[in-house]
Amino acid sequence: MKTFISKPLRTYLSYHTRLNNYVKISTVAVDYLYTSTGDTEQLSKKINDLILNAGERWTPRIITNPSEDMALVKNDINKSAVMWVYSSFDIFFKQIEGQLSVFFEKKEDQEKKAEIEKNDDEDETKDIKVIELYKKLNWNYDALKPILPIFKFYSVLRHCVGHNMGYPSAKLLAISNSKEFIEAIDNWKTKFEKRKISAPPVVTDKSIQLMPHHAILYSETCVRIAQDINAKLFDKFGLNYFMEKVRKEHLTDPSTLTLPVCSNYQRYLLFHSKNDYNIEFRNYEDVFKFYVNEEAKNEDQQRYNTLRKITIKAQV
Repeated sequence: MKTFISKPLRTYLSYHTRLNNYVKISTVAVDYLYTSTGDTEQLSKKINDLILNAGERWTPRIITNPSEDMALVKNDINKSAVMWVYSSFDIFFKQIEGQLSVFFEKKEDQEKKAEIEKNDDEDETKDIKVIELYKKLNWNYDALKPILPIFKFYSVLRHCVGHNMGYPSAKLLAISNSKEFIEAIDNWKTKFEKRKISAPPVVTDKSIQLMPHHAILYSETCVRIAQDINAKLFDKFGLNYFMEKVRKEHLTDPSTLTLPVCSNYQRYLLFHSKNDYNIEFRNYEDVFKFYVNEEAKNEDQQRYNTLRKITIKAQV
């Protein structure tokens, strides 16, 4: 089902939107302040006034070289955004991995995890972990191959930001100059045909030149991987599994119905399957197909009618 969105993916997509807003608003705010005056002393005074009027318990702060300090601030925004992406995707991946763990061979899984951690730093092996997940579940990952070099590059870059004070490692430098990474950047499929993505970070043996769009590209790479995992997650568990989760969460587990109260049980299931997982039914009657027998469906309809009365009465 192409419309299906798991709860981990829904959360990650919300973080992707917030990241876009954070990077763009923060960047333009700094630029707006910087271009507000061409006089260094006036700019320094304006920054100081803004700090004093921020409503915090901050003392006056003289910014002697505002242009240099604001350039550093923009770079720090970019670094924090890279950290944000890594953390958000890591949460998504662990939640998905947890759901799928029922299909893993426990002993084999532990051995592979130990081997990965022995050979490399955990922060730098996220691409390997993604591939291992696919292999454990016999999933085809050909669709990911064009973007995995970019994903690996940013995972290692994140490690440099988080553990090396933003200085490049030999590994990052090697990836940035690799044929696989350069081709992945050149062949990136943009939303607009014939348009190329912006240049990647410039990595030397001494520095990493980050721009605001780099963190957004990193997050977009993670989104594409997450969406592929999401589609395979649905195929692995099947529609009935998620409809049963809707049933339990909104009918059998609670003592009152989840709002809004619908006119009947069918509409209730349709609403929450759409709201929770973006599951849509062309034929409304198909919403009941996960029931193994008519008796179970009738019992749930009776429970719905009872809880509907209780819920409506509680609202009065």
